[in-house]
Amino acid sequence: MATENKYTSIVNVDFQYAHRFMNWKREAKHLHGHSGLLTFELEDTVDPVTGFAHSCKDGLKKAWEVVDHFHHASLFQEGDPLLEAILAVYKKEGIVNDPAHCVPLKKIDHPLAWSYPEYRIVVTKKVSTCENLCELFYELLKDKMPIKKITMRSSLMNAATKTFA
Repeated sequence: MATENKYTSIVNVDFQYAHRFMNWKREAKHLHGHSGLLTFELEDTVDPVTGFAHSCKDGLKKAWEVVDHFHHASLFQEGDPLLEAILAVYKKEGIVNDPAHCVPLKKIDHPLAWSYPEYRIVVTKKVSTCENLCELFYELLKDKMPIKKITMRSSLMNAATKTFA
């Protein structure tokens, strides 16, 4: 029995986000921002009609449905004392994701992360390192795309990659 040839389609998604490492002793304990780049490697057989293993445009659309929650968002780890302070200031000052001027977002409700979409805030169970974000994005997207591998880059110096079975 012959095995089908698998191909890998590559989808890149860039986004901007802020976070901090709550229990870190160095400078990353301060709230700071990144230009993140996610690379999704999608593995599948070639569709004889389209000629694609996976349409990169479709992959980008599916990925963006999740990644948009993190774009221009602040990520806080569960238990971070800054979270309540930031939420209070956002509420007091009316800093909201106004649907008239911003893309409306649905709430993320997952064991690894949940969100306050009206404030573009995501709370993560684990510290938001590149390694943990690979796992998080996989969990949020695995039922939408045939993900073989995810690479998360937060800067030119810092990246992580994870291959999934």
